[in-house]
Amino acid sequence: MNVFWLLPIIIAVAGALLIGLLGRFARRESQGWNLTYAIIANICFLAMLGLIIAFGNALPVKSEDLILVLGTKTYEKGIYTIFRLDQLTWWFILIFTILGSVTAIYSIRYMDHDDRLDRYYLLLLLLVAGMIGVVMAGDLLTLFIFWEGMSIASYILVSFRKDEPEPVEAGVKYLFMSAFGSVMLLFGMSLLYGVTGTLNIAEIGTTLFTKLATNGISGVHVIIIISLIIGFGVKAAIVPLHTWLPDAHPAAPSGISAMLSGVVIMTGMFAMINTLTTFFRPSLLLLPNLCAVGYVLLWVSILTMVIGNLMALRQTDIKRLLAFSTVLNVGFILFGLSMTLTNINSDVVTLGVQGSYFHVLTHALGKGLAFLCAGAILYRFHDRELDKLEGIGHKMPVTTFAFTIALLSLAGVPPLPGFWSKLNIVVAAVSSGNVQYYVGVALFLLSSVTSVVYYLIVLQRLWFKPAGEHLKDVKETPIEIIIPLMVIVILMIVIGVIPNTFQNLAKQAATALGL
Repeated sequence: MNVFWLLPIIIAVAGALLIGLLGRFARRESQGWNLTYAIIANICFLAMLGLIIAFGNALPVKSEDLILVLGTKTYEKGIYTIFRLDQLTWWFILIFTILGSVTAIYSIRYMDHDDRLDRYYLLLLLLVAGMIGVVMAGDLLTLFIFWEGMSIASYILVSFRKDEPEPVEAGVKYLFMSAFGSVMLLFGMSLLYGVTGTLNIAEIGTTLFTKLATNGISGVHVIIIISLIIGFGVKAAIVPLHTWLPDAHPAAPSGISAMLSGVVIMTGMFAMINTLTTFFRPSLLLLPNLCAVGYVLLWVSILTMVIGNLMALRQTDIKRLLAFSTVLNVGFILFGLSMTLTNINSDVVTLGVQGSYFHVLTHALGKGLAFLCAGAILYRFHDRELDKLEGIGHKMPVTTFAFTIALLSLAGVPPLPGFWSKLNIVVAAVSSGNVQYYVGVALFLLSSVTSVVYYLIVLQRLWFKPAGEHLKDVKETPIEIIIPLMVIVILMIVIGVIPNTFQNLAKQAATALGL
């Protein structure tokens, strides 16, 4: 086994252990120790990002070309640990490490008023290690272990400011809903093992194809599909499993809000689509009834868009508005990915998945930047109500400018990256030749236009309203916070100007899904 490919996970875990050990030796909280934890975490994230960028071109397109096995295949009924790395997993790991790196840099100054920062950076590293492990897992046992590691880290980070009632309440709600999802996931995995006799994801797909081709669809297969959708769907925040999200995002530190919205929910989306596609897509040509799964996901995506938009329109809390905007974008991404489980032309499906994977990147950057900007505003003025923030753009022009770029990209304004990713999804839907997707694309566009309304209302209130007397002492964000904001702004502008490069990377990821 080439352990080199596992270095991103090893670096993250090693950094977390080092910070944990130093935290045990530190007698008391001090600026020096806190800076040490931050430096270690940032070195780990930058090293991970450098590795991911460096070996991206050396990876195979499809996962079966590179299988890393820990242990042996001699265990009864194929229980062994596999890690996979290909263009699909690389794409997601790249997004995780980009946002993780920026969040770690941002947190140096943003978290300087908090204590227990050894635990904060330790958990942030473990969160990213868990997400990387989920997308690299080639068997269900490995996937579940990393899934739970990611989940536990995210629960604690949501309620990190445990002295305040809101984070604790949000963390407990998130914990209970995610625990329900994990139980459903474990139930579905146990059924898969009972049906196929293996936990290897690729082997499950092959075995299920043979069984479905011979015996057709049975009730147990339907239960497996439902269990996987619910189990992964809680973390992915699809409607109606999204209710933890609008509480958790505002309550968490803004860097963690960026991670939750930008990449944690996308890990759930990856796991749901990757498993369903691997297990059931090969049987679609033989069993047209299986296409119903794709069309169910299509209408779930539409419901997610509509509910996300309607709830966002009602919000006066800036972070809750961004949280419901995340639900909207989950709908956009699921819309394109739902095509994988339909009988639509494979080239159109590839384009739809390409658009969705590209939107995972553009949303991670846009929503991550939006939450980081909201956190920068809260750093200077401790209130999330839009009524109180009117005119703050005059006091914090650089931060508000970055916030403007983020919201315009999320709205799909050209030539920002959010426009290009949505365009891919729309073109795929229009090219599908399917009436349900024609209806879906109309609602997709209506939802996107509706989101423009509340994004512009927010910007109008921040920029064009006079600053009230209560903002007289507010000043621009510290340079240590501005730097990571500007890094994302520059990256978004680059992607918007040369989208083809990133669209091609997203296409390679879509191809690696085995469409």
